[in-house]
Amino acid sequence: MDEPNERRDLYEEFESEVVKNGNTEAFFDENDLIEIFDYASDYDNYIVKMEVLLYGAVHYPKSEALATRRAWLYYSFGDVEATSELNKRVNSGGVLNRLLDLRARNSNLSMSREDLEMAFMEILADTDDFQDEEIIQFTDYAMETGLSEWLASNKELIQGKCSYPQTFLYEFADRSEENEDLATAARLFEELTMLEPFTLDFWLRLATVQLNRDDYEGALSSAEYALAIDPNSMMGMRIKGASLYRLERSHDAVAAIYSKIVASNEAEDTDVSTLAAALMECGRQEEAVEMLTKYLAEHLNSRLAIDVLLVIDRKKAEPYVRSIISSGFISEKDAIEWARGHVVHGQFASAALVCLIYDEIKGIENDVPFLMEVCYFGLRFDDVVRVYRKKFLGNTWPYLPAISFPFLMSLVRTGRRTEALEEAKEILNSIRTYRKSHSNTELSTLFRLTPASTGAMIKGYIDTLKNIIHALKATDEIPADEFDPMIS
Repeated sequence: MDEPNERRDLYEEFESEVVKNGNTEAFFDENDLIEIFDYASDYDNYIVKMEVLLYGAVHYPKSEALATRRAWLYYSFGDVEATSELNKRVNSGGVLNRLLDLRARNSNLSMSREDLEMAFMEILADTDDFQDEEIIQFTDYAMETGLSEWLASNKELIQGKCSYPQTFLYEFADRSEENEDLATAARLFEELTMLEPFTLDFWLRLATVQLNRDDYEGALSSAEYALAIDPNSMMGMRIKGASLYRLERSHDAVAAIYSKIVASNEAEDTDVSTLAAALMECGRQEEAVEMLTKYLAEHLNSRLAIDVLLVIDRKKAEPYVRSIISSGFISEKDAIEWARGHVVHGQFASAALVCLIYDEIKGIENDVPFLMEVCYFGLRFDDVVRVYRKKFLGNTWPYLPAISFPFLMSLVRTGRRTEALEEAKEILNSIRTYRKSHSNTELSTLFRLTPASTGAMIKGYIDTLKNIIHALKATDEIPADEFDPMIS
């Protein structure tokens, strides 16, 4: 939830005066320090939290509120014993102290659900008005211990004990979203928007949850409310654009929204890719390419932008692929994973380009079968033959189907059927010879299969080679698709 500007300003003043400039004489009263510590906790700034405690120890040595927060800091470091000792020194026994005690007692997760619910109910019963930090910690620990249903059942009672119930609702919603309970999160964020209809953050959080729930109509509506509050909200525009895109409405409107985002200094790679997709849907391919190349001129290593350009215009994308591989930060494993990302979407030509450029610049050594296959399915038949000739000269390699089949069929598909027939015969003879001198157990290590699976694979391999040879010997030319083991 957005913090009041006063609290943020106080935090920034302390960080500037005390943390950065070492001005320990700058004045902050006890309440200021508590606000600063709690604000720093929201952002896990341990440096500021420690400096607050050091400052407080000098200026307010008897402060129980600061002593309680010191105990919480020790707990965050995993020191349960020190936490318990410090907590005992505090006489007030407030909500935070009782929650710390409960955490310490349950540090080994030995308490039953019933005991936990009873402990939380006792704290609830004894509290008249939760302070913000108290209800945040109360809600967090209840969620952490799996008591989300208990919180939901006692929601009205808890809200009645909060002078500002929005803090409880926000924390409950935030943790529900984190736990992927999006239905609960959506209900709670919606309630927040009704309590404070002019708070931008509430509408944005609701819209985000709705988008993730595939409730695109709801997300669009919430984004519209957010943009009515702040027309320049980047997140609001992103959610509106994404919702319109998913609803398949007005790709021109989506393009206009993301054009505005990309033109800002807050643009991200995903914004660029979404804009490119929207422009393509509008039939504005040249504009999409121009936008991507302009973006890449300033963000040379943006893999996502390069990936989109690979799909739209591989020729324009090639220099950027070459540049990022030449930079030296991509290993063979990285390049293969990059290519696999395109294979998943059926973009074999893009995958082949990535692999071939990497092979040219650095050389692919371990994933040659993958290189051969993506080149084949990317219709780079001449490259398949070239790679085969280059890497397996002298026939000193183990004959794997993932290598020999793309090679043989690439010869066929480039009109070299006679050559393919001779190569297939040679491979078949070599496999038979190799098979006679090695048992299934010995070959299983080579193929990384069990002996039985290895025997079945080799038999199938030999039968497939025979089928290719039979097809190539036929009097009438048989279409490649009818005997291609890569596609049938």
